[in-house]
Amino acid sequence: MESSAQVLEINLISAQGLKRHTKNYAIAWVDPSTKLRTRIDRTGGENPTWNDKFLFKVSPDFLSGETSAVSVAIYAAGIIRDKLIGTVRILISTFLHTSPSSPITSPAFAAFLIRSPSGEFFGTLNVGATVLNAFTGFQALNKASAIGYHELAGENLAGKHRSANKSKATVRDVPESIPSDSPVHQSETSDSLMVQSFTDVSLKQKVREKKKKFWINLRQLHAICISPQI
Repeated sequence: MESSAQVLEINLISAQGLKRHTKNYAIAWVDPSTKLRTRIDRTGGENPTWNDKFLFKVSPDFLSGETSAVSVAIYAAGIIRDKLIGTVRILISTFLHTSPSSPITSPAFAAFLIRSPSGEFFGTLNVGATVLNAFTGFQALNKASAIGYHELAGENLAGKHRSANKSKATVRDVPESIPSDSPVHQSETSDSLMVQSFTDVSLKQKVREKKKKFWINLRQLHAICISPQI
């Protein structure tokens, strides 16, 4: 990691008032080319809880810039296509008080209004943030500009290995507002893939049973044909 780089930790804690949407997840990014996704909350309904943390490698100038921001998009996972619920733009200058001479900060927490695609404000997104010492580890950020704690812990959100800089596109359509090469295209496909795998197993079992019955019938017919006539 560059000696001047800092590590910005963003914690997407929870949201409230998502207007009847269930199975929600959020995406966060500093650089649009590298977006990170939370787990899908399957139980919170309109008030999901994620408590997922992401690490972003940033420069001191970014931390002290007046217009520097972390962008967040909230989606409702659907059967065919995920729906964009709303977005939040978190200005670092109003959230964290940093300076080039003293970039390390204490954790800060705040609630931000969510902006719908039509421009209306609704609900809130609860976020935590802090700047960490870049020299205390984080070897994974040597090759990536951003990474989630799930990757650091070796966890898997959708049954496959995730890489912070590789596409997460799946067999499902991905939200149009996210580039196809983004690492956040990890839709809720595990259930549909599981159903498909069970269907495949069921078909194979039926084929094996039919083959077995065919050979049994063939052996019985053969035995009758060669048995001595009485």
